[in-house]
Amino acid sequence: MSARPLPAELAAVRALVADGLAEIGDAGDTGQVWLRSATARLTAFDQMITEAAGVLAAPTRLTLVTLATFLVVAGSAALAGALGLGSGGTLALSGTTLLIMFAAIPWAGRHVHTLTGRRRLARASPRAGRATPPEAGLAGVPDRLLQARVRLVSAALRQAGAGNWSAPELRRAIRTDPVIRRLAHADQLLCQAVDCVERHLGDLRKDPL
Repeated sequence: MSARPLPAELAAVRALVADGLAEIGDAGDTGQVWLRSATARLTAFDQMITEAAGVLAAPTRLTLVTLATFLVVAGSAALAGALGLGSGGTLALSGTTLLIMFAAIPWAGRHVHTLTGRRRLARASPRAGRATPPEAGLAGVPDRLLQARVRLVSAALRQAGAGNWSAPELRRAIRTDPVIRRLAHADQLLCQAVDCVERHLGDLRKDPL
């Protein structure tokens, strides 16, 4: 049986985390420092998941960069010609414009990934409403988030490929694969959020008043 597509897996993970975030909001104590920290991390987690779902395939990314480079060089040459610049001026203008373009690529890529990810996750999102876990309320949030983490790690391992699960291979994948890099960051944020909620619950047990 084939694995679910990555956007479908990430949509399921995102739904679990969204339920946990809603439980934190329902607790009515989001001004408390640990819950505020958990909320910030879960919000950042959602951004990472959205970007991971929207990463374009490597050939598509290469095609877009090549096309943008061609358009920038052609446009710079046309502008230099219109301004009456010589060959040196044309090279200087083209080089400066290319530097600006390459500096803007990470920013532009992040927005493209976010927009694409939103569309993919919207198509793959489960239609069911908010589920009720065995232990509802804030006390059940850590378990809910840990369930999400299990699915997130499984999705990341499938993305890496069954033959690339050793520690060195996964470290290399984090460096070279933009999807796995974002999933690893999302996993870190999720673990931190779990820790924050558990610390808050621990404080409540110490000080019931």
